[in-house]
Amino acid sequence: MKKENLFISIKPHDGVKGGGSNTFAWNFCRYLAKKGIPVTNHLWNASKAIIIAHNANLTTLKLAKLKGCFIIHRLDEEFREDEPPVVKKRHNKIVQINKLADQTVFQSEFVKNNVWPYLNSQNWNIIINGADPTIFKYQKSKGEYIGHITNSIGDKKRLDLLEQAIQKYPDKQFMLVGNHNKSSIDFSQYRNAIIIGPVNKTELFQYHQQMKCLYFPSERDPCPNTVVEAILSGLPICYNEHGGTKEIVKNCGLPLDQFEELLNQLPVFQERCAHRQDLYFDSVAEKYLDLM
Repeated sequence: MKKENLFISIKPHDGVKGGGSNTFAWNFCRYLAKKGIPVTNHLWNASKAIIIAHNANLTTLKLAKLKGCFIIHRLDEEFREDEPPVVKKRHNKIVQINKLADQTVFQSEFVKNNVWPYLNSQNWNIIINGADPTIFKYQKSKGEYIGHITNSIGDKKRLDLLEQAIQKYPDKQFMLVGNHNKSSIDFSQYRNAIIIGPVNKTELFQYHQQMKCLYFPSERDPCPNTVVEAILSGLPICYNEHGGTKEIVKNCGLPLDQFEELLNQLPVFQERCAHRQDLYFDSVAEKYLDLM
C-alpha cells in the first residue's frame, strides 16, 4: 500500500459538526499518515479509493474505474420507502456509485439487511466502526452523571425518550452534550440535567470522565460513533434495540427497558468495556486495507 495512492472521498475535520462519515474519514486519514501510506486528494490519481455514501463525482469515478482504481463503497445509511425527495436523490446516487464498487462495506448488519436489497453488489463485508483509543481511553474511576451525546436533534434521536428518563429519575443527574438547546424540548427546565453544548472529539473525552454510563435512545441508528467512543472510555450503554447500536454494544450495556438493571450493575458493565479492543480504529482500518 505504501506504493499506492489512496483516495478518501470526504475531507475530514476534527470539529463539532460532521457525523459518522466525517469521523471515519478523520480517523482513517490519521491512521494512513501514521503508517506512511500516501493519500491523494484527487480521485483521478487514485489507485485505491474509499467512497463514502454518495460523496463522489460519478463521471470521475467511472474514469478512475477505467484506469483500474479499486473501489470500496462504505455505507452507513437507512433506505426507506417514504423518503423525502432530497434523501431519495442521495440514495439513488448511492445505487449508481455502488455499481462501480469492487467491495461494499456495510457499517452493521442492520445497514446490510436494509440497504443490500437495493444494490447489485455481490462482494460485501460488515465492518463495525472504531475510534482512537489514544483519545478515548478507558477510565476505571467514573463520574456521577448519566450522559447523553448528540449533535443531531432529528426525530430518530428520540429526545422524547431522553426527557422521559430525566423526568422518571429526578434523583439522577444527567449531562447533555451536543445541540440539545436547539431541540423543541426545553431541557433547561430540569434541575437534574446540565447542558454542555457541542464539543469536538478531543474535548469529548473530558466529559466522558464525568459520566458513569451513556443513555442512548437513538432509533434506527446504523452505527453510531458516539457509542463506540463511549465504550472505549469505559461507559456502559443503555440503548434502543431498533437499529445497529446493539451490534456495537454487545455485552457492554442493556436495552432501554432494562435501564435500572444497568444502573444497579454498572461496575460489571464498566469492566467489560475495558476489553473492547475490537473497537480500536487501527484494527478497523486494517480490515479495509485487507480488502484492497
